[in-house]
Amino acid sequence: MKTQNTSATARRPQLLGRLIHSSQQTRIAENVDAEGNSRRVLQTSAMQMTWLSGELCIACRVSTVDLAKAGA
Repeated sequence: MKTQNTSATARRPQLLGRLIHSSQQTRIAENVDAEGNSRRVLQTSAMQMTWLSGELCIACRVSTVDLAKAGA
């Protein structure tokens, strides 16, 4: 999980501070090119926001997987 923090001290926001927001998304997309070839992709993402000593800490992650069609 990548972390962005405005302070000089690195922290792990998923472990420290008061959680103020947490969200997850899962999405499937299918794209077809000009030649008629299709590509299906599964993408998941998550974000956490915590409040720690007057600072907002944001952590997010994303993963993408190509889905193969059965029999391909």
